[in-house]
Amino acid sequence: MMRVLIADDDAISLRFLESALRQLNCEAFGVASLIDALAAAASTKFDLLLLDRNMPGGGGVDLLAAMRKRGVAAPAIAASAEMTKSTRARLHAAGFAACIEKPMTLAALGEVLRPWLHAPILDDAGGLAAIGGDPRALRALRAMLADELSKLRDALAADAIAEDALLDRLHRLRASCGFCGAPKLAAAAISLEKALRANASGTADRRDFVACVTETIDALPA
Repeated sequence: MMRVLIADDDAISLRFLESALRQLNCEAFGVASLIDALAAAASTKFDLLLLDRNMPGGGGVDLLAAMRKRGVAAPAIAASAEMTKSTRARLHAAGFAACIEKPMTLAALGEVLRPWLHAPILDDAGGLAAIGGDPRALRALRAMLADELSKLRDALAADAIAEDALLDRLHRLRASCGFCGAPKLAAAAISLEKALRANASGTADRRDFVACVTETIDALPA
């Protein structure tokens, strides 16, 4: 699992980000101050940093500079309630790999994190944890998921599913993926749903989603 350090002094934002990152199959470590963020980075190796642009005692730019001086090399994403074009430019110049505006949805966060997410096709431990640890129940749920995915793939191939119906199925599929331990497919569903809701064609995301559906079907037990 990708380990992410979140630094945000707003308690509600911090709680949302911790929960959202766990849904994206990440380990989330939240802190509310620059001092705590530096201490966490000194004691734990993180794969990604998610830093608020404005915090008491300094912002994400100051925090990232201090971390870089201490040898922390993890990619950094800046979060801010105000993300103008000029703000983005300053953050990128300061070394942030990406920026995201608050408040954001789970889908928007997943899209920004997508270049760094390395979700497994199947996560047995995550699936078992979601359903109380019963391996027989997990096998039964995964058999149902395989059948559902086969039908969905056929419908997409035949262009036999309307966009509203596809959005509904993508929304429900994300929950099914959580119960079945299929994080990579969940991330692909989030990306496609976001593209469709943004009134984009979603061609690339649809192609990636169908490929992920096939990959998941192949990985599921017969």
